[in-house]
Amino acid sequence: MPAVDTINLANVRSQATSWLFEPYIPLGTVTVLLGDGGIGKSFLSLAIAAAVTNGAPLPGNAAVLPPADVIIQNAENPLATVVKPRLELLGADCSRVHVINETERRLTLADERIEAAITQHKARLVVADPLQSYLGLGVSMNRAETVRLILTRLEQMAERTGAAVLLVGHLNKGNGKAQYRGLGSVDIFNSVPSVLYLGISDDDPDIRVMVHGKSNLDSLGASLEFSLRKPEGFRWLGECDVTIDELLARKRPGSGGGRLEEAEEFLQEVLSGSNAVAADIFAWAEENGISAKTLKRAKKNTGVKTVRQGDHWIWSL
Repeated sequence: MPAVDTINLANVRSQATSWLFEPYIPLGTVTVLLGDGGIGKSFLSLAIAAAVTNGAPLPGNAAVLPPADVIIQNAENPLATVVKPRLELLGADCSRVHVINETERRLTLADERIEAAITQHKARLVVADPLQSYLGLGVSMNRAETVRLILTRLEQMAERTGAAVLLVGHLNKGNGKAQYRGLGSVDIFNSVPSVLYLGISDDDPDIRVMVHGKSNLDSLGASLEFSLRKPEGFRWLGECDVTIDELLARKRPGSGGGRLEEAEEFLQEVLSGSNAVAADIFAWAEENGISAKTLKRAKKNTGVKTVRQGDHWIWSL
């Protein structure tokens, strides 16, 4: 029998965790940020990116890293009218912000261009927003085997480069435990070492609450608040005592309009900036308690377009 190539742990040097934003976003691995659509997930990810470009301190972090480049892939918002103006408002050094050009070929999380861009620009942070836009056609968010494979490869890439990867995703409409509240397979939660949740404050609709829902590398960090008031924009407010259960139990203002309205909102979130296979959408909807009949009505109301590609029907906005 041939010898098996093994690694002896006596020859492996133990290493302390390095942090981009301690203890929320570690370097050299993947973090997921989850929240409802339209509440500021993209703004939060851009605020963190802006701090990285300037070497600015993040809440609670004693160590301040030197300025570094970042890579931002945002499939929901136009670069010229949304992403860059927000970064300018946040005081980012835009000369340190890069976007992988998807004109000729759409980017996926398995794309070799991500690692090449990190190496080229010595980037410390990569943001992919939203997650479902970068899985690639044929990769179902609802199937554990495909999700875990692509996230494992992404983790290995992050470890090789030392960069932090922040994936922005949506919450589903369920009422279960935190690990089951992300849209798609629970393996999205299980596959990464750190998961953050974003919600709206009960006390002020202009205040957002970021709660640390999972950490494999350190103790959970304190919940943090920030404001999104006009005209001042984004501003960190400090720690608060909101728990993950409290955050996820809150009902988003204006979200209580019945199953059809929930289904329409669900489709807007799933298809924002991307397309998806119809069979996967029906499976995700079922997980969220939305019937096939209600989903079809919502599809008609939201103007979803349908195109056949090979053996699949593809839905898009």
